[in-house]
Amino acid sequence: MYFFKRIKQKFFNWVDSRLSAKSEIELRQRNIYILPTRYGWLLLAIIILILIASTNYQNNMGFMAGFILLAVGVLSTFYTYRNLRHLNLKLLKPESVFAGEHAEFTIEINNKTEQYRASVGFGQNKKQLQLIDIDKQNQSQFSVKFKVPKRGLFEIPRMVCSSIFPFGIFQVWSWFRAPYKVLVYPKPLQPPVALFHSEIGDEEGAQSQKGSEDFYSVKEYQTGEPIKQVIWKAYARDRGLLIKEFEDKVGEQKLFTWSSVAHYEKELALSYLCYELVNAEKKGIDFGLQMPSEILELSQGKKHLHACLEVLAKF
Repeated sequence: MYFFKRIKQKFFNWVDSRLSAKSEIELRQRNIYILPTRYGWLLLAIIILILIASTNYQNNMGFMAGFILLAVGVLSTFYTYRNLRHLNLKLLKPESVFAGEHAEFTIEINNKTEQYRASVGFGQNKKQLQLIDIDKQNQSQFSVKFKVPKRGLFEIPRMVCSSIFPFGIFQVWSWFRAPYKVLVYPKPLQPPVALFHSEIGDEEGAQSQKGSEDFYSVKEYQTGEPIKQVIWKAYARDRGLLIKEFEDKVGEQKLFTWSSVAHYEKELALSYLCYELVNAEKKGIDFGLQMPSEILELSQGKKHLHACLEVLAKF
């Protein structure tokens, strides 16, 4: 058993060495392979037995049956091969995911011919395929999901496109590889205690602007200011027409540092930083990341979050 595994591994290493990673592939004679299935080999054995028996007994009906079955096999070779020929595959770049999630790899199949393609299968191997039908002059999309257990760059494994249509006695297939790698962020985990970070907010340099959240002071009413903020109790006591002033705190900023989590195990530390960065982006505040080899300045938004998480993924 070990001997056969070694042979199989060497064979697929040879296949991988010949496969070039491309984002668009056209299936044609150079990259399509065909062999009989187990039923095809069985049919061939039956044809040989029929022809041997017919020769031995000089039976013309046996010859006719044998040659008809042989003709069916030859035609099956052509029609099975034609079911994949001239299909165009476009491999779409997958989105980044967090460790432990499923990365989704999408393949766009384009059939530019007038031929209907039935039971075309896609998968990681020829034994586990998901089948789709593609109408003439049409295109379809097919998605494959891979579970990514750890952070870093996940290489999409070799894929296969295969079919045994129409008779199931021949199998045609083509291998292909995507030129993309999936960026896998650390799994976000909430730290047991708040991480130490450099913060500018309510206590350090926060800027104030006129708002409606925090009470700030009392001043005399000016024409055009909202009536709902008038202090009517003060007016009733002949203290004049006064209104309340409110302000909002803006400009909160957080710089997350590696030193705040360096005492944790490495992967756990990266997960804690990941959680804090995602949480800061949800709150809409400015945040930054300081790692031993790289510093990302304070900013905000999805693009900045991706840049920070990419540093963690490749750390």
